[in-house]
Amino acid sequence: MNHEDQSSRYYYPVEGRTDGAVAGAVAFIAIIAVPALTYAVWQAFASWMSALFS
Repeated sequence: MNHEDQSSRYYYPVEGRTDGAVAGAVAFIAIIAVPALTYAVWQAFASWMSALFS
């Protein structure tokens, strides 16, 4: 009996586990981080302009 044949049913290559990690990180940055940072920058700019011209 070959040990490799028995263990191959439970073998998941490490390379296959992170295939979607990069795409998930890019999606997080594009969908969540960019609008949040844009909002924060706009609020800081508007607050600074309001303080400057009031």
